[in-house]
Amino acid sequence: MTRGDGTRGKGRVTLVTTHWGDPADEETEVTRLLAGALARGARVEVVHLVVPPERLGTVRDSVFTVHRVPLHGARPLRSGLLRGALSVHDGGRSVPGVAADLLERLAGSAPEAPAAIQSTSPDAVVLAGHDQPFDPSVLGERGAEGAPRVVLLPYASDRVLLSSPPLARLVARSDVVATSHSGEERALLATHPGVADRLEPLRPAYSVNRGAAANRLFGVRFFGTYVLTIRCFPPGGGRWERSLTHDALRATVGDVSVAEVDGKRWRISDRENTLELPVSPSRVNLWRLMSHALATIDLRPAGPLGREAVESMLLGTPVLVPDPSAAKEHAADADGGLWYRDLGELVDAARVLTDRSIRSRIAAQARAWAEANHGDMDAFVERALRVVLGPGL
Repeated sequence: MTRGDGTRGKGRVTLVTTHWGDPADEETEVTRLLAGALARGARVEVVHLVVPPERLGTVRDSVFTVHRVPLHGARPLRSGLLRGALSVHDGGRSVPGVAADLLERLAGSAPEAPAAIQSTSPDAVVLAGHDQPFDPSVLGERGAEGAPRVVLLPYASDRVLLSSPPLARLVARSDVVATSHSGEERALLATHPGVADRLEPLRPAYSVNRGAAANRLFGVRFFGTYVLTIRCFPPGGGRWERSLTHDALRATVGDVSVAEVDGKRWRISDRENTLELPVSPSRVNLWRLMSHALATIDLRPAGPLGREAVESMLLGTPVLVPDPSAAKEHAADADGGLWYRDLGELVDAARVLTDRSIRSRIAAQARAWAEANHGDMDAFVERALRVVLGPGL
């Protein structure tokens, strides 16, 4: 596979991913954010691996040309169940060969992907996400003359997954492995020590609209000081069936009210009153709740990127997040929040964050770290272009 004809002009980047289109998961949002940043200095095309019978072929999506190619035989639910079953024994550290082969088959295959990538004549290929079910040898050898620069974004910090044969092959081929948080970096160093000199932090910039966030939602002011809990966001995202209830948390935080985001149902309550918030479940409205809260408490299953934790800290609001998670890594790096392993720790930490003097110090640290690492879009664009195209392009 060659880099193209060497003509002058913008570099050519091909982004290969299952994370594109409508789903509002973290990986899709950050993948599109990265594509947008790259488009400011490069020509970006997308190879989107989709599960039939979704529409195939080439389409336009904003400034991007998207080549939709089929992903055959993917069974993510079965794969997740198998990984969960394997982890019960020894944390998944010893995966039998037959199980590893089955996991690889359950990931599916995208035999049309190499031809789609080659048709774009890329200078650089970005593999966004660890689901890349094709042979990376079609991209040529790392460092070989004429081979494209390959950048891998694993979106994963699970050491069993990172050490699996498919991901090991991707890591071996990649010129750069871009990490989403410090925990992912440590996991990669533990599973692939030789990758140390190829690691680069991604640090996406999130454009939080502070002007819009300064306006409180209608009716919230009546409830005074509050903490915000996120049980499900965005609507349709991950949600625990059982967790700390709204009423139980309300009973533990003294004279502080509790606002709750639970999919499309948003509410706020104090000891005597509850108000259902008649608002659209949008990110801007989430920022409005975050901006005026004592703390943002994340009750969701852990995501791979921890976006809402960063946004809360950008707004100067400390976070209370599950451990382990990407959000916990952000909170620890920033000294911008606390984390919990069980409901008892969650309750104790929530009480700590309602102490105004402690909260004020943590809030200042949270904002300073978030602004330095995730608050500058121009710096992110420059960093993304340097990481993907290299210093010489």
